[in-house]
Amino acid sequence: MEEAKGLENPSQPVVDSLDLVSMETVPPMEEPKADDKLGESLLTSAPNGLVDTTPVVEPTGQGETSVAPLNNLFDITCNKESKDNEVPCVSPPVASATNGLLDTDITMEEPKGGSIASQMTVASELIGLMATASIVEPKKISMSEQIPVTSEPKDLMVTDEQPIKKKTVENIPEVPLALEEVKEKPEVSTITAMESLRRFCYIRNTELAVYAGPFKTFSEETFKDLRKLCDQVQAQQLADCLVEALINNDECLPRPDEALLVLAVFLSTCTNETERSLIRNYVPRLVRTDTELFIFMELANKVQKIQKCKTPFSRTVRKAVIAWYKERSLDELLHMWTKGEQICSLHNNLLRRVHYRQEHMTIEYMATLQLLSTPTKNLVTWPEFLNPLIGSKQIIEGIVKLRSITNAPNAVTIVKELSLTYDQVPESFRSDPALAEYLIPTLSYEHLFKISPRVLLCLRRAAREAYDKYEKLLFDKTKMEAANIAPLCIYLKTLRLQTNIRLRNVCCDLYEASFGHNKALGKRLNISVCLDKFYIRKYLKGRNRTSNYLDALVAIAFGYFKTDSDGSKVSYWCDRTGQLQDLRWTKNMTLIEATDRCQTLEVQKTKMDFPRIFLNASEDPEDYDIFLIVVPKASRGNPNHSSAKIASLLAEYRLTRQPKSKVIIISLLASKQSMSYSVNMNENILELCGISEQLPQIINAFLAEKFH
Repeated sequence: MEEAKGLENPSQPVVDSLDLVSMETVPPMEEPKADDKLGESLLTSAPNGLVDTTPVVEPTGQGETSVAPLNNLFDITCNKESKDNEVPCVSPPVASATNGLLDTDITMEEPKGGSIASQMTVASELIGLMATASIVEPKKISMSEQIPVTSEPKDLMVTDEQPIKKKTVENIPEVPLALEEVKEKPEVSTITAMESLRRFCYIRNTELAVYAGPFKTFSEETFKDLRKLCDQVQAQQLADCLVEALINNDECLPRPDEALLVLAVFLSTCTNETERSLIRNYVPRLVRTDTELFIFMELANKVQKIQKCKTPFSRTVRKAVIAWYKERSLDELLHMWTKGEQICSLHNNLLRRVHYRQEHMTIEYMATLQLLSTPTKNLVTWPEFLNPLIGSKQIIEGIVKLRSITNAPNAVTIVKELSLTYDQVPESFRSDPALAEYLIPTLSYEHLFKISPRVLLCLRRAAREAYDKYEKLLFDKTKMEAANIAPLCIYLKTLRLQTNIRLRNVCCDLYEASFGHNKALGKRLNISVCLDKFYIRKYLKGRNRTSNYLDALVAIAFGYFKTDSDGSKVSYWCDRTGQLQDLRWTKNMTLIEATDRCQTLEVQKTKMDFPRIFLNASEDPEDYDIFLIVVPKASRGNPNHSSAKIASLLAEYRLTRQPKSKVIIISLLASKQSMSYSVNMNENILELCGISEQLPQIINAFLAEKFH
């Protein structure tokens, strides 16, 4: 008998025939080890001459071959779908195929005579053995009920069992948009190393689209993150990114510090000389002014300290600084010198630390650089080294004289004679009324707003004319719109003028008049605000602790509504159900009217339901470009403190309504991120914690897709 061949020891008792009958119904403890070889012979010799299309099990051990599953052997031996007129053929298995599949490119060959009959005999014996070796006895069915071999999925074949009803969009019950998941997700771009560096240039964050306020210094962890990202990008890609961020990008770049930090890290850590030289040649173009040069050198010095280097600057950075000075014109270098002795001392210290050599420069450049390094007291008499600059002798001598005198009327004469600017006048003369009256009209609106003239600090009657000129220029609507200063920036400046009452009153009037006079975004806004009575009386945290919640909310929301009121709407959460109601702001409202409207609502204990925003937006006829959400903290308004739900709803809205919609969340009372965000995916969500002067520029950059 075939079952008796499995005895390992001849001394074992011979199995009785009654025991053999019981073996057909009771499965043995172990399967025969010859199954692998039997399956191998069956795979190489199909009895009906057709190619085996059954699934194949991968080999599990060394020296084993791919074997067809035992429960599919009936489909091979009992298939009756072959035609009588066809010539049976066998496709030999591919020896080099590691996955057990057959090569379809191999030519089919006719088998030798008598091979099919012999294979049928072997196959019948194998089936008899497998009947006793299987753990579960197969169900006895007739030949007509057997399942034919097809390429269709098993759940679509005709079987004895009930077919599985596949889930489709039609049979899924309809649910509100705020509660259903996105069924068909649009393509979402991933955040690459280059995108992370670009994001850092704007919001100082490489992992998340969260801005938590400006920082003056950076930590060692920030350096390690930047170094890791710089190692993953090409030099030319980084150069293009920095050019886009630093050059002609004042409306979107909050400040150049972060981009210059990326530049300093790359130059100090890159080991590829070719790529390092390529970025070094971009430094004179990327660093536009001497102020940015000093920031860049301070950051480069900090990078050296973190790396525990003995020298203050690396050799590559020193070469870049020397190249920066060489590519400045003589007029630019002379203008740097006229800014004051403090600026000259900074240039002197920097030139000494970069070890510049004069043999590769012209005599005019050598004389100008030496002028930057010379104290004013040594320039009272014309020195010989300045002879190459004899054409600028009048300006140099006039500046030296202006720095030496103490009489303000004489200073006014020199300033008018040389046509000097506000920055070139010594600090001690800027509070003189006559000099201020002459200098104020020469200032740009940005300069006029950022640097309040010293004359406004004076209480003398002689300063009245200078004050009138300052106020007239400050309230010029044409210059205000051209400067594009957001009402939020004027509001923050007003908060910091606690001691100067007169200037504070001027800024308060300017703040009220600034709404609607800055550049519009050209977008349709869906603004949602939280006016809970519990929060509107609270004060902010951090640097702006003197600002309360309601004033900051109105400065942001009402400022954007006034400039982009066409097609935009403002809503607020009205009760515990999370419903949104129209705030009924109008374009003709003033700041006081908009604030009073928020105070008279007396909203108590609301539920900030973020999904409700998208549900209402899907029912509106307008397609919104921006979802601006101003709340105390974003953690209250979304499930599980995660951005997944908001991102899915936004993706659905972008797929069906507006493909470029974005979400901006401003958490006024938060100092860090309010929820968890995806690190690798672009969710088109930006969270801003607190308020700062950089918020309008960051929003402009995010909407312009400068970063993701």
